[in-house]
Amino acid sequence: MRPINNSKLRFVKFIALILLISTPMVFALPPDPDNAALLYYQAFILYQKPDDMVQDMIADLAKGKIEPSTQTAEFIENQKAVIGLAVTAAELPKCSWGLRYSEGLSMEMPYLSQVRHLTWLIIADARTIAANGDYELAIERCLTARKFAQQMAKEPTFISLLLGISIERHTNECIQDILSSATIDLETLQRLKAQLGELDSRIKPIEFFLETEQEVMAMYITPGKIQEALPLLWFEDEAKFNKARELILSADEQFYKRNADYYNEYWAAIFSSVKMPYEQAYGSLEKAEKKVDWKDENPDAVIASQLAPATMKVYNLDVNKKTLSNAIRTAVDIYIIKAKTGQLPGVLPVGLPGDLFSGKDFEYKKTVNGFVLRCQGKDLEKGEIHEYEFKVKK
Repeated sequence: MRPINNSKLRFVKFIALILLISTPMVFALPPDPDNAALLYYQAFILYQKPDDMVQDMIADLAKGKIEPSTQTAEFIENQKAVIGLAVTAAELPKCSWGLRYSEGLSMEMPYLSQVRHLTWLIIADARTIAANGDYELAIERCLTARKFAQQMAKEPTFISLLLGISIERHTNECIQDILSSATIDLETLQRLKAQLGELDSRIKPIEFFLETEQEVMAMYITPGKIQEALPLLWFEDEAKFNKARELILSADEQFYKRNADYYNEYWAAIFSSVKMPYEQAYGSLEKAEKKVDWKDENPDAVIASQLAPATMKVYNLDVNKKTLSNAIRTAVDIYIIKAKTGQLPGVLPVGLPGDLFSGKDFEYKKTVNGFVLRCQGKDLEKGEIHEYEFKVKK
């Protein structure tokens, strides 16, 4: 083979470069991620955690305990890339956090510690924007947080449900404060009404989370898997703890069968209960939880007593969250009437979202500063009736 001299090689490269430059290049860019969790993970990585003092200030601002300050505004401004990722992620319909359910109690959920920081950041940004007078953008930021809450709850675990409940509650409180401190135009209110209705229509029923909890915990009612759960066993009475441990370690197959049957009976009662009206559901759940209390030291209940979650408490939190959401949507309708007519309605319009504690409409009362929506049913866990106050800017 004859060697190519350098001048010829340079000439060939030059011609190739000319052709490359003169030819239109059409490249198909890879698509952006369609899984919101991938963007949230990026947001968690980019988040620059401040010192404890500023972090506490951001949390307090998000909760409405303090007003925006130079320090909080500067920190939020430096986190715009993080907020931008969250805004983009919130609009994606798919969100899978990549959990390995087959790992059971050993399943890793490494993102959980980051969720709270991102939540406070988004809501603190909403309150800062509202303080600067851009109420439409502030509400959009609140809706981003609401969508984030729902994407957290796409994973059917109790911890995901609880995080979603917490995010939604703080976000709804922020919306409540914005509505109370500003005069929102009719178009923005009508858009907010539609968006809140759409978000609430997507809320998963509590059964969605209960089913996974039942299946994951049931994995441990076998001689092999129960060894992994033993470190979780705990009784205030050491003698009772030792007895439970002894029963489990020396058990035969019939013991596990009876415990599995008892466990399934417990869950059947739970699923039946959560379909009832609130007061009946609460009483039925209370009764079901007493069955797995193991106070009577029933050997058939020993495993269920450890694997059964605090369903009654989680159910009550879920009802609280949904009732507050209903109050926000009802309030938006009242503000719309005010925007159209110039005054608050004399009575509550029919057909609005109601109080889930009673299954009835909220009681509506005009006040000097605005109006109050009051539940007609009592929160049986707290022993109180909730009221939601909304102000109307003069």
